[in-house]
Amino acid sequence: MLMKLDTSWLIFALVAVTMIAYILSLGLNAAMRDDGFGAMGNATIITVAFFGTIYLVNQRGIRFTSLIEGATAGLGGAFAAFLVLVMAKALFRRLS
Repeated sequence: MLMKLDTSWLIFALVAVTMIAYILSLGLNAAMRDDGFGAMGNATIITVAFFGTIYLVNQRGIRFTSLIEGATAGLGGAFAAFLVLVMAKALFRRLS
């Protein structure tokens, strides 16, 4: 899915996902406070994990037939990665 995009569409997708991730991360930062990674950290994790999930799924041979399937998979992977990182941070805070 990502490999078939032209450079301008790839940049457009990156900017759109980054903007949405930043808006979501502002809300997450307000809700989580010290348990999160800050607004920029949350947005970075969500953006990188979104595109990383789509890339890894495509590498495994799964192709998305529509944009909604790709976006759903990307969001699922992004929030799963975010959950794992938040749980790891909480575990390290509790143990130290």
